[in-house]
Amino acid sequence: MSNKIIFTETNINEIVHQYTVLNLSCEQIGKLFNMSKLPINKLLKDLNLLKKGKSDGKKIILSEEQKNKIKELYVNECKTSPYISKELNLNLHFIEKYIYNSDFKRTKGESITFRQIGKKRSDNVKNILKLAQQKLAKSGMRKQTGGVCKSFVVKDLSCDGTYEKFYIEKLISENKELPKKGESVNTPYGVYYPDFDYKKTYIEIKSDYTYEILLGKKESRWSNKIDTNQLEKIKWVNSNIKPVQILVVDKRNNKLIKKEIV
Repeated sequence: MSNKIIFTETNINEIVHQYTVLNLSCEQIGKLFNMSKLPINKLLKDLNLLKKGKSDGKKIILSEEQKNKIKELYVNECKTSPYISKELNLNLHFIEKYIYNSDFKRTKGESITFRQIGKKRSDNVKNILKLAQQKLAKSGMRKQTGGVCKSFVVKDLSCDGTYEKFYIEKLISENKELPKKGESVNTPYGVYYPDFDYKKTYIEIKSDYTYEILLGKKESRWSNKIDTNQLEKIKWVNSNIKPVQILVVDKRNNKLIKKEIV
């Protein structure tokens, strides 16, 4: 069985945003995805987005003052590695490696507090993501956590998988208002991608299995770990942007089960 990591389209969008806009390193992005920097590095290289590193070959020995300054900037002021590199006039790769090997680590939420929360993407960022998606479509570098996920178009709405398709078709059969496809929302925990979007509510579609993963009751097939990061995103959006309605699809009984955000 192959151990090759294949990213979802959502993963690709977030990694490209973190690397090109937030200037996170491959190591920092890898930490957010609970993996080494190598898969991130390869993905960005395949998309022709990987930046070339610079090194003059000289060994760098930090003074205690420099070590304290790096810790202060990184932990207390939540500054990025590029900022620290520029501030101390030190090699960026060295700073990233030093922080990675240090005993002062920020939490996942703290490490992305410098996001531009709630702001729309610039045209330049949209163009970068568009080009990345065009390359992604040809590369086959997508992974689905619940098996092969087919895309469907129902009433001009793109549906990722049969559960989203079921939801839209049920709305149509009951003559109910159709939502828009959800767009990305920046949160302190990462980028949240709602499945669908009404004017006053986001819709999150789950199966019994993916709902268990969301709550942290089962391991994710992608990371083989318990991960409640998506739930934290949903909670934040529900409290700060607009309500998120979680619906679990019960195909056997042809119904949708509304779940409370816990």
